[in-house]
Amino acid sequence: MAKAVLENTVSDNVEIRFGSEVISRNYSAQQILSTTFDENIYAGFAEAEAYANKHLVAKAGARVEYSSLNGKGGIDPRLSVAYKPGNKGQFSFAYGRFRQSADNQYLRLNNDLNSEKAEHFIVNYQVINNNRTLRVEAYYKKYYNLVKFYNGDANVPISTGNGYARGVEFFWRDNRTFKNVDYWVSYSFLDTQRDYLAFPNPAMPSFASKHNFSFVYKHFITPLKSQLGITYSLTSGRPYYDPNAEKFNGTLTPYYQDVSANVSYLPRNWLIIYASCTNLLGRNNIFGYDYATTPDANGVYASRAVRQAASRFMFVGVFITISKNKSVNQLPNL
Repeated sequence: MAKAVLENTVSDNVEIRFGSEVISRNYSAQQILSTTFDENIYAGFAEAEAYANKHLVAKAGARVEYSSLNGKGGIDPRLSVAYKPGNKGQFSFAYGRFRQSADNQYLRLNNDLNSEKAEHFIVNYQVINNNRTLRVEAYYKKYYNLVKFYNGDANVPISTGNGYARGVEFFWRDNRTFKNVDYWVSYSFLDTQRDYLAFPNPAMPSFASKHNFSFVYKHFITPLKSQLGITYSLTSGRPYYDPNAEKFNGTLTPYYQDVSANVSYLPRNWLIIYASCTNLLGRNNIFGYDYATTPDANGVYASRAVRQAASRFMFVGVFITISKNKSVNQLPNL
């Protein structure tokens, strides 16, 4: 991979950037038959950033890309606008088209697959004040040229799949209200469907869940040079394919719940002794189901729940920070 970027300040209010990028890769797999292919991706990009005043800034640009594997290319425009009405909050809007090559496991079967594309629309509001952060975001994403199995045959991938995702996200963080306490709350709602791979019709994929909530609490105990952390996570059920049901991916797993805790001890500012434990309540979460390949005498496919490997997971570690700044360590990331 090689990349070059040039920047130029046209005026106090306008900056431009442009450059080029080359990505070269080779894929080789030895299975029943040896498979190999080479792909070179050539790209050029340019963008301009303009400040209308201290409250409004816009950035616009485009990326041109060409793949030697399928002999196809395209132009992907990008645009973002940020507006700051006062000294604290900021509204922003972003639009962009993005692409990436299909996975190697599909390209080895069909070198002519198109690049998978995504089109993003994002609206965001964020305010940071007195060590408190509030962020609200809404988005809509459209997917094109996803890999789809022709007539359900995994050996014949084509680029006719599509999908969408839309949702909202909320984030609040506060490390000022309570002494020696840092906490944050996040929630997201997701509505998504895809028609790709072996899907017989558009459906919500099994990796997605509609509702996701988390609460993180950190308390620094100064006399003990220690930090106590607690995390609570709650996720609504994920869809899965039940061959006994009429609707594809129309059945949901039970909701996922986890309460975890950790403690950090700082005998020195650059030395942290850390211990954590997940799933303190021992909830037996279910991540999906495996089904028999053939039905029984009653025409029912037997199933087995896919659960976590262990009820709890414990970790103990030592973190050493090597830096000229003796006040820097990894505690904020633990």
